[in-house]
Parts: sequence; C-alpha cells; structure tokens
Amino acid sequence: MNSSFNGSTIDLTLSTTDLETRFSDDEYIAGDSKGKTSATCILCKETVWHLKNATSNYSRHLQREHKVEFDSWSKQAYKEKNNKMKQAFIEESLASPSGTEKYGSTHPRQIELAQMVFKNFIIELGLPLSITEKSAFIHAMLTVDPKFRIPCCRSITNEYLPKMYNQIMNKLKNTCLAAGFTSLTFDGCADCRVRAFYAITMHYVDQTGQLRAHLLAFNHISGSHTGENLFMEYDRVSTSFPIGGKIVRLITDNASNNLSAFGELVIPGFESYFISEDDSEDSDYDPDEKNLKLSEGHRPNDDDIQNSFDKQEELLRLPCFIHTLQLVVKDGLNESECIRSPLSKVAEIAKLSHKSITIAEKLQNEKFSIPEAIVTRWNSQFLTVSKVVDIPNTLLNERTKKTELLLSTKDLAVLREFVSIFTLFAEATTRTQAEQSISISLVGPSILAIYYDLENESRICKHTKPLCHALMTSLLARFGGFLLNLEIPVDDHVKHRNTFNLFSDDIFLVASFLDGQFRLRWIIQSALPLDTKDRLCEKIKNLVALWAFQLIGCNTDNQDGNVTQAEATTSTVGNVLLCTKDICDGGGLTPKRKSLFSYCEAPQN
Repeated sequence: MNSSFNGSTIDLTLSTTDLETRFSDDEYIAGDSKGKTSATCILCKETVWHLKNATSNYSRHLQREHKVEFDSWSKQAYKEKNNKMKQAFIEESLASPSGTEKYGSTHPRQIELAQMVFKNFIIELGLPLSITEKSAFIHAMLTVDPKFRIPCCRSITNEYLPKMYNQIMNKLKNTCLAAGFTSLTFDGCADCRVRAFYAITMHYVDQTGQLRAHLLAFNHISGSHTGENLFMEYDRVSTSFPIGGKIVRLITDNASNNLSAFGELVIPGFESYFISEDDSEDSDYDPDEKNLKLSEGHRPNDDDIQNSFDKQEELLRLPCFIHTLQLVVKDGLNESECIRSPLSKVAEIAKLSHKSITIAEKLQNEKFSIPEAIVTRWNSQFLTVSKVVDIPNTLLNERTKKTELLLSTKDLAVLREFVSIFTLFAEATTRTQAEQSISISLVGPSILAIYYDLENESRICKHTKPLCHALMTSLLARFGGFLLNLEIPVDDHVKHRNTFNLFSDDIFLVASFLDGQFRLRWIIQSALPLDTKDRLCEKIKNLVALWAFQLIGCNTDNQDGNVTQAEATTSTVGNVLLCTKDICDGGGLTPKRKSLFSYCEAPQN
C-alpha cells in the first residue's frame, strides 16, 4: 500500500511473497491531503480517505471488501498477542539455549541437588516452596548445574514431602526401638489465634553417651480439652512409637498457667517500659485478664493435665522445674509493692536510654550499657535492673538530667537488695534453658542453694522482707517435697501446691550425683547440719547402688552376688565421695560475686 505525506510518497510495501495470507499494521502507506489521511489498499489499489489520527475507515474497507483476508489477519494477530503474554513453564525456563539434556528423576546428581534444595533451602533456611519458581533461583541453579531439573511446588508437596515424612517417621521408630530408656515431655500451648496445640518430645542418651531429643508429635487439639482427651492424645502418640516399656519419666506442664508465667511475667514497675508512646493513656489493658481469656476454653486446663496423668502415670510424672520456678518468682513479685517505686524509675531510665541516642552514646563512652528488657523474659528485666544499679549514681543522674528519675540513697539500697535476692533465680533460669543442658541434674543443687540464700537474705535485708517471705513461702509450697527429702522441715501451715509431692522423687538426688560437676559437692558444701550431710550421702549411695542393680537386671534370687556387688558399688561410691570431699575441702577462694554453684568455680588442686 502506498501513501503520501506533504506531497512525498514513502514506499512501505511488505517484503513478502504471500500478500494474500500475511497482513500487518504496515499494510497501509499513510498520506495527507488537506487534513485528511489516505492510504492505498495493496489488494484492490483503491484509495481510502479518513480524518487524521483515525483508522476506522481502513478497517471497515477491509471487512467489507476483503473479508477472508481480514479474518485471516485477525486470527494471526490474536495468536501472536497471546504467545507474547503467555507465561513460560518451568521446564521451558530451565531449557538452556543450547538444548542441554536434563537429568532423569533417578539420576544420582538429580537426587543429590533436589535433596540439597529441599533440606538446606526450604527446611533449614525456612524459605517458601515458591522459591523454586523464582527466576533468580532458577538462574542460580542453572549456574550450579545446567542439567539439573528444578522441582516445582507441586512436586515438592506431592512427592518430596510425603517421602521425607515417611523416612523421618521410620528413622524415629528405629531410634525409639534402639533406645534403652526414654523420658517424654508433654506441653500444651496456644498460638496468636488462640488455637490449642500439644507437643510431645522424647529425650534419651544414645550409645555414645550423647544427650538426644526428638519431637514425636506437634498436633492441634480440637474440641473439649478434658483430661481424658489429653491422655488419649498422649497414649496415641506413645503407642505409635516402640517406647511402651521404656518411659522412665514423663514431664508435664501446667498449660493454663504457662502463659501467665512465661508470657506476661513483668517485674512491678516495668509496666510502663513495655507501653508504647502511641498507646492510649487510659487503656484498660490487664495482662492477667488477657491470660484468663486465652486460657478459658482454648487451652488444656492445669487440673485436667495433672489428673489425667496422675491417674495413669503417677509414678512416672514429674513437673517442669523451670516453669515451677517461674511460678515462685511470680508469687514473690505479687508481694513486692515495697520496690515498685525505685523499679519504676529504673524502667523509665532504661526506656530513655533506648530512645535517646545521645544518652546511649554517653553511657557507652563510659563503658556502660543498659540491655533491652523483654516482656516474655522476666530474667531479661532483672538483667536490666542489675545493669542500671552497676552504673555510678552520679553518672546516671548527670546523663538523664531528669529530677523525677533521680535515684535516692534508699532507692539504691532497695534495688541492691532486689538484685541480690533474685540473682540465683535468674542464674537458675538461664542455666536450665541452656542448649544441651541436662537440666534434671540442676534441680537439686539449685533448690537447695536458693533456699539457704533466701534464709540469709531474710535476715540481712531491711526493705524487702515481704518479698523474701513471699518467695520462701512459695518455694516451700511448690518444692517442699524435695526439701523434706533433704531433712529440711516444712511448716505444716504452708499450703501444698500440686507439685509439692512430685518433687520428692529420688531421681533428683541421683541425677545430681551422676553429674560430674556436682557429685556430692552440692550436699557437702551446703549449710545443712553435718550429721544430715552424712545421712544424705549414705542415702544417695544406696540409691545409686539400688538403681544400678535394677539397670543391669539383677534379681533377688542371687542374693549373695547382690551383696558382693552392693559392697563393691558402695565402696566405689564411697571413694567418689571421699575424693569429692577432698577436692572441696582442698579449699578455694571465696567467689567475688554470688553464684548458684560457687563450689564448682573454686580452683581444684
């Protein structure tokens, strides 16, 4: 088609040999004549006129005069448009320009790379399944190996995940089969949508002596969370794995109280620290009310869990030590109005240092820093208080420059007493939560050290006696069974909590003895009377010997052999006792600061 513009003609004729079947927007050569546009049809040579910037006459001419050719051109244009907009398949994207042949599904290299993507990227790094369909990831894997066929989301969901699940389940069952003895932890929790879940974890020592832990189940609990339903869930999981006769102890938690103890255990005076400036001043937020709402009807009830396992596994069940210790801390903080005012100042000082870069830099120049407190970790709030107390008062007052935050002499005295009282509680919390820590061996030495420390603090403190009394009362109410095992009297007027008798289990005595860092040092170095120490050491030796016989399968028919072995075992344990006593009596320097296990820090000869 020829067209003219300003009197000149420009030849835009298509360079094709089949003009009847191939058309495009270049079929027309535009021209101009007195404000109108004209074009010559290359099919019929007719000149078609129209106003500028419009081509509707051209389209109508083709539809009326050249119907067949116009339909053919329309179909071809529609097909080309769809091809441009169509998203390429993963297989097409993975195809290299040179047409490199891909690995088969059973090729060793294909399996190796697929497992690498699934385990390292998706599982360990927590990347979404859709990462395998991202262009950047595809190009990166092509650089690693152009022959690798990247699995899509559907393949991972329908093939890799089921295979991996079956492999892990079989491996877990084989592990349970090989384990000699196991302990289980049963814990209930709720997510942010208040849906209840429970988790069962297996703990054991493998053949190499390494502590191992495997999650056996993490499932949603629907319906009523009664004790019977909870035990049915526990029984279903325990029977799915070959651990029926191997369970030594079952650790359970008070799920309804768990949120209150761990989720919102805030030191009095620190409430303002966790309130954002954007929050309303007249907010009626109440952590206890929130915890109550989350607990009712959505979380396993404390009594339900206790009763269900008490009936079936009374001889095996143990409470969670760290959770029970948190409840003692909470009971004490509820009776700590005497320290609220200075703690409020500390909270405001810490908040100011975290908000003001200038103050933070000035403190840093003086080699001081105030760590950030976390609402779900009371020991982090305690650490914040202790760090503020360590800063010289003159320096602190000079940097803050706010009269309402000035710490008086009495404030500092109260804060120092507070830090001294809770030092061992915080250390026990940190040590027990450490990775690869055999926490059961820490229970006995920790409780004994905290008990005598509270006794000492109650005698010397001047401003925090109600706090000491509340902590001691709660400690006796929750750990009284263990203290009675150590011949420490417990007042009959103290109300027994549901963990009172559970902590009387002899396993807490034996576990500490089997821990190399303690042996019998925690008994010998304690403030117990000398005759009580002797009786307890004998008791622990006999327990170790008795449990050793049970472990190796001795029976009462061979009494002579048992007596001989008992004497040998008792002699060995006695030698350990003498060795331990010599080490401890060999002396050490008095520790510079209060510590939970200061006798373990003393230099040994």
